[in-house]
Amino acid sequence: AESIGIKDNEWVEAYNDNGVYCARAVVSARIPSGTCFAYHSQERTINVPKSQIRNKIRGGYHNSLPRQRLKLPTLSVAGYGQFSYGFNSWGPIPIIRDTTILLRRMKNQEVEW
Repeated sequence: AESIGIKDNEWVEAYNDNGVYCARAVVSARIPSGTCFAYHSQERTINVPKSQIRNKIRGGYHNSLPRQRLKLPTLSVAGYGQFSYGFNSWGPIPIIRDTTILLRRMKNQEVEW
């Protein structure tokens, strides 16, 4: 976070070719350099600021970034909690979907709602 100028509680945008995720940064020495971590945030569907990357469209949530695909057929065995279905999302839950992103500090910290 320090190398790209992000401080604790600042608005950041995580993005890649699949989408954008806007959130507050929580800077911690426990997360290795070059790594970003997002908790399960399915319930966070309101008060998401407009993204400065996506022409002022809402900034999405944690399912915006990973691709929807099955890596291993065993992930769909027995219908347990590791396999889920949602609108436009059919595959393993996000914890199984590691992905590559770019992270940047939102230029204007006075976000638009």
